[in-house]
Amino acid sequence: MRRRRGPGLIMTTAVVGTTAYVATSSANKAAAQKQAAAQQQAAQQKQMAELQANQQMLAQQQAAQAAQAKPPTASTDDKLTQLQKLGELKTAGVLTDAEFEAQKAKILAG
Repeated sequence: MRRRRGPGLIMTTAVVGTTAYVATSSANKAAAQKQAAAQQQAAQQKQMAELQANQQMLAQQQAAQAAQAKPPTASTDDKLTQLQKLGELKTAGVLTDAEFEAQKAKILAG
């Protein structure tokens, strides 16, 4: 039996070669897309971890600041009560005018 040569053989070779190229090219594209998706997912996970770490650090800083905060100042009612007592002491003659003014300034500043 004779082998057939000519355009039929060339066409068959071209079709097989093209099919192999397309199959390889598609497989390479799919692998590249999977790799890109995996890299993107890893980057997103890293970014999420960094955000969570920053949130924890911020919460710790806020807690530390709250612990160091000044104690609340006396309320208005407390200040009025202190001023009334101070006025009574002045009226009773226990405090001088200068002492009264100095204590009054402390109460109002606090």
